Amino acid sequence: MALSGISLRSMQSRQVATVPYAELHCISHYSFLRGASSPEELVQQAAELGYRALAITDECSMAGVVKAHVAARECGLKLIIGSEFYLTDNTHLILLAPNRTAYGQICNLITLGRRRSSKGDYQLDAKDLEFGLSQCLVIWLPSTQRNSHGIPVHNNKDRTRTTGHWLAQQFNNRLWLGIEIFPDGHDIASYQQAFELSQSLKLPMVACGDVHMHHANRKALQDVVSAIRIGQPLRLAGKLLFAHRERHLRSLSLLASLYPPALLAETIRISDLCDFSLDELRYEYPQELVPRHLTPPQYLRQLVEAGATKRWPQGTKPRVQETIEK
Repeated sequence: MALSGISLRSMQSRQVATVPYAELHCISHYSFLRGASSPEELVQQAAELGYRALAITDECSMAGVVKAHVAARECGLKLIIGSEFYLTDNTHLILLAPNRTAYGQICNLITLGRRRSSKGDYQLDAKDLEFGLSQCLVIWLPSTQRNSHGIPVHNNKDRTRTTGHWLAQQFNNRLWLGIEIFPDGHDIASYQQAFELSQSLKLPMVACGDVHMHHANRKALQDVVSAIRIGQPLRLAGKLLFAHRERHLRSLSLLASLYPPALLAETIRISDLCDFSLDELRYEYPQELVPRHLTPPQYLRQLVEAGATKRWPQGTKPRVQETIEK
């Protein structure tokens, strides 16, 4: 059961033991001009920190998952496949693949969004979530919405609740409310708002890290790519950039001091629901469309002989026949 904001404050004032944790919101540098670390760096750092699992959730993309998969296999870390999306109404969602069917559903959604826009962009509406996502796990992040330029925006409470009700109806028991806490002076208020929203909508809460880099020392690079994305000189970007270096893979002890244990435990529960691995993907040769009484080579010979007769009605020359046989 989630704790109240007052309990969060008291927990932050004392040292707490580390608990198992799986990071479920992490983008790599394949989220162009947003992430500042490679998939391999993120996986290796998560393993060194003792994370139970890591979800690579690049924005409307699966570009980094293959490299992450190879790195995770080498260091023995469980990798969760997913992607994050910003809808046209600023709704921010993370979709995770618990199985192969869900992986295909997320890929289909990515294709749909990308085909509607010019290269490097995408467009998805709420109605695009109504069908074809029956197996996906969904994390809703109402506190991290943004506009088309990547600048944070804040919807009013009524609109947020309306969105939450719709998502709860759409995804039923596959929806969580994600909360991302940073020591920025707004952590208690942010948690209290999320707690009240989860109570009113009866949604379980889960801890997320909004990871953009594997280590805090990448903050300078992250600032540079962010300034390029929003089209502002670095010295003028100001509050459009992250105010601190906390959007990296944080230690388990730090996470335990920021989040209630129930929210950290929920990351493990979601991780345990995700059994999909890229190792399951194999090329599947399509079934040959041939008459039932013929094998594929026999049917191919029949078609070639018919074509040769049409092309050379007087008969094929020996050299041509040799080529056909070869």
